[in-house]
Amino acid sequence: MKYSIWYMRPEWFGEGISGARPDPKNLEATHVHLKDIHEFAQTSPLEAIYRAMQGEVWSPRGEARGLIRSKGLEHTSMSVGDIIVPEDSGQVFIVASFGFEEVTAPRTVAEAFAARKSEPAR
Repeated sequence: MKYSIWYMRPEWFGEGISGARPDPKNLEATHVHLKDIHEFAQTSPLEAIYRAMQGEVWSPRGEARGLIRSKGLEHTSMSVGDIIVPEDSGQVFIVASFGFEEVTAPRTVAEAFAARKSEPAR
């Protein structure tokens, strides 16, 4: 399976790491398509992709610097708020504070904070 990797645009970064959710039907408004990754044999492909997209793994000596800059991005390691889209699944997953969440609708930072207040303590 192919997975599309989308990184947050710098102007969205603050909102993205604060729990806002992009419109899954308009990722271009908040994210940049960085690259595609093909088949991961692991039983947890999202986790494997997250680990593979850490700067020390895929760009240990700055190999990705040119790609990152050419896309107008400022971060190399996959972070909270970045997106993984499994091809042909109809699903969009966002890196959350703990694991991944499916994005089905946009959400503002205020809505994210309200949702956190209503969650039981971990």
